[in-house]
Amino acid sequence: MRHHPRPLLDLHWQGYELAADATHRFIWIWHGFNIRLLAVPVQGDGSGYDHGWCYPRDPDAVADAVAAWDADTQDEPMGWHKRPTRPPRRAPRRDEQPEYNAPRCAHGPYLADGCRTINCHEALAYARDH
Repeated sequence: MRHHPRPLLDLHWQGYELAADATHRFIWIWHGFNIRLLAVPVQGDGSGYDHGWCYPRDPDAVADAVAAWDADTQDEPMGWHKRPTRPPRRAPRRDEQPEYNAPRCAHGPYLADGCRTINCHEALAYARDH
């Protein structure tokens, strides 16, 4: 993945492209009380996105998370608090860093750590089975 030294303004999304790889451009946009990081496919017309993650309204924290992220071996960038898209992204070489690719619930936490959301179905099922 190539990271841009400065975010590139994307007029269609009215946000900032932080990085890109062979398949996606990673753009953050203001989204209500959050920032949403989008994985916009390189192929196609650019009007939709495959994956999204919500972060607190701190552009520097989002930029730092993307800068530290190895999209080839890590499913998702760190620090997000909600994943509004399904299914979760799967890195092409995820087996190289399994500690970053453990199962998570839709609300963000690793299932082994539990979830802060009351009655999270995924966390309840995981706890029951483990």
